[in-house]
Amino acid sequence: MRPPPRGHVPPSGTMPPCETAVPGNAGPVRNAVPSGDTVDMWWFDTRTAAVTPAGLAGLDPGERSRAEAFLFPADRRRYQVAHLMLRQVLASYTGTAPGRLRLGREPCPECGAAGKPVLRPGPGADAVPSFSLAHSGDAVVIAVAGHPVGVDVERDADRCVCPLAGELHPADTAWVAGLGDEGKRHRAIIACWVRAEAVLKCTGQGIGHGLGGFPVRPGQSGDLSVNGCAARELASPAGYRAAVALAGGQAAEPVRVRVCGQ
Repeated sequence: MRPPPRGHVPPSGTMPPCETAVPGNAGPVRNAVPSGDTVDMWWFDTRTAAVTPAGLAGLDPGERSRAEAFLFPADRRRYQVAHLMLRQVLASYTGTAPGRLRLGREPCPECGAAGKPVLRPGPGADAVPSFSLAHSGDAVVIAVAGHPVGVDVERDADRCVCPLAGELHPADTAWVAGLGDEGKRHRAIIACWVRAEAVLKCTGQGIGHGLGGFPVRPGQSGDLSVNGCAARELASPAGYRAAVALAGGQAAEPVRVRVCGQ
């Protein structure tokens, strides 16, 4: 198992870590697809994860083409690591070799364009996990659940992000504007951003339709029910903020996070 990003601290109050590992590191395994309000969360560090010719050969033509489109080698490597780890993680739930997994996209519920990434069932498949992938900087996070899930991670701002507040719901924009300290405003904007993007990735709408369709109540630190999802912030590596959303949940029944790959 590749180590999580440097500075990672497992979330407090979460479920025990997964006991199984990703194939290719500790022998054949088969993780159970999480049920109910449980989400498995996998963290990786792009600086330490291995990119091998055998692994790259397991990417599909679309993934290889998108990787080659990156101008800078560092960006290409981050993309490759994220998708190699995604295939390894999903393989550990399906028992199918990473290179034989069939990934696709569901249509966006608003416009019908290619939307949420999904795993296509293979021959004899039983439970097919829902997943969501996000990466920023050197951090990669993969969420796996038994029904639609969305996750987002963003690196802390190293510049002014106040203009992004205008992309949020008016209630969140107003809340952010009321914060006097610039550092607090920047952190609040990123917190709103990851919550809203996690929800949109969960529902399949994506940020192409905008982040301002619903408030994410940034003043509340606990779980929240928004846009048909239960959402919560995640304990993240130092220098990052992250959030996860699970379809159909309610704040009264918080998302339970099981940290994997420790």
